[in-house]
Amino acid sequence: MILLDTSFLVALFRENDEKHGRAAELVKEIKGRVAITDHIFSELITFLVAKDGNNTAYSAGKKILESEIILISVLREDMPVALKYVRKYRGISMCDALSVVVMKNMGIRKIASFDSDFDKLGVERIF
Repeated sequence: MILLDTSFLVALFRENDEKHGRAAELVKEIKGRVAITDHIFSELITFLVAKDGNNTAYSAGKKILESEIILISVLREDMPVALKYVRKYRGISMCDALSVVVMKNMGIRKIASFDSDFDKLGVERIF
């Protein structure tokens, strides 16, 4: 299984994004099941509302929910562990820290992301 990060999804859904072409290529190359967390979903929709409006955000959210992407809910027990990452690694967002915690809990080794912060967190980044 591969986790899809917000930065990857933003590039995929925004055709004017500088990484859109690479995201579209990666989608074709990724084999197997893919997942996102509920926090990634929320972060994506919030970003798209701010940048492209409600209709674009709704459309992207609907596509994800109607796809085979697995939606993982973050647990309360994940929060303290993620907070430790936030404290330890400068510049890591809570959403990214939660992604790493979920990945480790579920044995997910790879993340599709254009965010280099993941490189210091012990996961394999596909970009």
